[in-house]
Amino acid sequence: MSAMIISVTFLILFALGIAGLPYLYAAWRRIGAREADLEIWRVMAQRGIDPVGATPATLARAVRRCALCPSIEECDRWLAENEHDGLDEFCPNAALMEKLGAAPR
Repeated sequence: MSAMIISVTFLILFALGIAGLPYLYAAWRRIGAREADLEIWRVMAQRGIDPVGATPATLARAVRRCALCPSIEECDRWLAENEHDGLDEFCPNAALMEKLGAAPR
């Protein structure tokens, strides 16, 4: 009985792993296609935020959220317009920026 449970569990985990491959491939392609710094670093520079105030784990999560963010075009527009408000409308890292944030320049 336990061998059957192990086999079924293995098959389920294998199927989930295979199902996740397209998402991993899309993320890899998206990250590799970028020609500039991630938007998170540009936003931090624009807002005068020093990332030293965040733990490495917090920054790693923020970078992952930025790399996989579906709002890259909106973020690029926001950065080009040199905005200081409205980041929370589309950015998954807006709360972190607020927490680490200095007064906008």
